[in-house]
Amino acid sequence: MNSKQIKSALSTFRAADVSIIKDDATRAQAQKLQAKQKGFTLLELLIVITLIAVLATAALTAYNGIGETASDTAAANNLLDAQSALNNYRAIEAGYPDQFDNLANASGTDADGMATLRAPETSAFFGQWVAVDAGTVGSVWKAVGDSMKAVGVEELQALTNATTFDVGYVPNLALNESYPLTNDVAPSARGTELELWANDTSGALYGGVSTTTAAVSIVPSSTTGAAGDCTAGLVSITDSFDGTTADENQRLNLINDAMDDDACVLVLAVGFGKDVPGSTSGDKVEISQVPTLGTNNVNPATHYARAVALFQVGADGSDGSIEDGVISASEIFRKARLVGIVDPEGRQRDEVIAAANDAG
Repeated sequence: MNSKQIKSALSTFRAADVSIIKDDATRAQAQKLQAKQKGFTLLELLIVITLIAVLATAALTAYNGIGETASDTAAANNLLDAQSALNNYRAIEAGYPDQFDNLANASGTDADGMATLRAPETSAFFGQWVAVDAGTVGSVWKAVGDSMKAVGVEELQALTNATTFDVGYVPNLALNESYPLTNDVAPSARGTELELWANDTSGALYGGVSTTTAAVSIVPSSTTGAAGDCTAGLVSITDSFDGTTADENQRLNLINDAMDDDACVLVLAVGFGKDVPGSTSGDKVEISQVPTLGTNNVNPATHYARAVALFQVGADGSDGSIEDGVISASEIFRKARLVGIVDPEGRQRDEVIAAANDAG
C-alpha cells in the first residue's frame, strides 16, 4: 500500500458512517480515530484498515436482499397505481372499464390454456366457479352477469383448455384477442372477448363458445372448510385451482372487512389485463396502460402477472333470508362491488410491502 493509497483510505474512513458498526467498543474506537486531526501511528493505521473492512462488511449486510425484494416493492407500487386508475375511472364514468381477464378457462376444464399461464401461487389462492345451463345455477349465473353489467363489465378476455402456446410466448399478452397462439383455429380458443353472461341461440351460457358450461375465476369462500360447504347455485365455491379447500373466509375478510369470515360470499377475481385500456378509448377517463405485477415468486416472463380486481357479486342471506350455505339468484347484488385489488399471489398492498421488508 503506497502513500497515495493510504491517504485515500484515510479520507474514506473519516467520511464513513461508523454508526452502522454494532459493537459499542469498536464503534467508539472508530469515532475516536475519525476525530484525530494529526497523523496516525503504525498501530492506528492497522486499526483503521481493520475498521474499513468492518465497515465494508456492515454495508454489504445492510444492502443484502435489496435485489430479492425489488420485485415485491415494485408490485406494491403498481397495486396502488391499479387501484387509483380504477377508482378514478369509476368516479367519472360511474362504472368500471371492460374486458378484464378470466383466470379460469372459459369452459371450466383446468388444463392447458390459463392453467399453463398461472403461477403455482396464483393457482393456490384463486379458484373457479363453474356454472351449467340448467335450473338454479343458470339463473344465478345470469344474475351475476346482470350485476357485473350494471358496473360496466360485460365481457371477459378468456381462453379455453384447447389453447396451447408457442415457445417463447409472453404470458401477459396471451389473453389478447390478437396474440398469435399455436392453436389459432377458433377465436374462442385463442383468447377473445367472451360475453360470459349472454345466452346465445343455442342455449349456451355465453356467446362465442358452443358449450353448456362456463367458468369464471373467484376467490374461494367457505364457512367451515368442509366438503360441500358454500355453493353458488348448485356449484361449490370453496376450492382453489390446485384443489385446496378454503378454511373459512379469513383471506376475504382481511381484504375487506365487510365480508364476514363466517359467511358464504361470491367474489369474482378478474385480471387487470392488456385489453382493459382499449375498452376506455374515447371515454372521459382513458386508461393508457396496465401495470405488470411481477413479484418475488411470480415471474412475468413465465407466468401471468397482472393486478387482480375483486368484485363481490353476492352473499348468502343478503336478501334477508336465513343463511343456508347456498347463494341463490335473489342473493346476488344488483350492482357488483369492487372490494379490493390484489397481486397475482392474492396479496393486498400491505401484505406485499410486509413481505418485501421481511425478505430484506
